[in-house]
Amino acid sequence: MRNELLVIEDTSLHLSIVSKIASQAGFATTGANSVSEAARLLRERSFDCITLDLSLGEESGVEVLKLLAEMKCRTPIIVISGSGGEACEATLKIGNFLDLNLCPQIPKPINLAVLRNALTQIANDTQRQKLATRVGW
Repeated sequence: MRNELLVIEDTSLHLSIVSKIASQAGFATTGANSVSEAARLLRERSFDCITLDLSLGEESGVEVLKLLAEMKCRTPIIVISGSGGEACEATLKIGNFLDLNLCPQIPKPINLAVLRNALTQIANDTQRQKLATRVGW
């Protein structure tokens, strides 16, 4: 059984790159290119991990963080963003304040090895949790 990853990214090239790396790390991916599409998918399905671009055209990934907080989501979230400095730091503080399960941010351009390692770690942790749940631990 493959883990499920939601890739929230408005650039098709970055969506393709993240999806390819995620597949290598043991994830099946679903893409969303807007806040509204991400919101619809999050209400319909559960995911084992989420990658989130902070700049979604005219929209902000912060809106997705707010929705995840409302849903009391504990899914690991990897912020992948070209936004640097204070804007990214502020977003990460918001996510932590909202008690979300934020992983270390991965800046753009994406370091593929760092992304693969992060996703592999999350996939392994998720598989262990699923196994523990099945055997009743």
